[in-house]
Amino acid sequence: MLIEKDKPFYNVNQVAELLGISADRLRTYDEEGLVFPHRQPPSNKRLYSELDIEWLKICRFFIKTKKMNMYSINLLFKFIRLIKKHNINTFDVFNKDEQIIIAAMINNPNFDKVIDSART
Repeated sequence: MLIEKDKPFYNVNQVAELLGISADRLRTYDEEGLVFPHRQPPSNKRLYSELDIEWLKICRFFIKTKKMNMYSINLLFKFIRLIKKHNINTFDVFNKDEQIIIAAMINNPNFDKVIDSART
């Protein structure tokens, strides 16, 4: 079955398993405004799309590889948004792998959602 990338399909446990994290950690990311899963009425059950999963993989890169906390991630996202807003085409401060991840991050619809809701 072919799933549209922006269609909410996966539940918390499925996404947690895909990411190798606990369901509680995934719920925390939602509560802290790192991701905005679809809420399925009437139970308000969280459902995630492929785009949400891609987004969470990017965030996990910064959390695990760069040892960043939520505050640092929000600052980084704001910095990147500023660069994007002013059409600055240089990411020289980042290595090649990081540049690839940042490009994927900027093009993910979750990027603007997270920035707009940041609590820093």
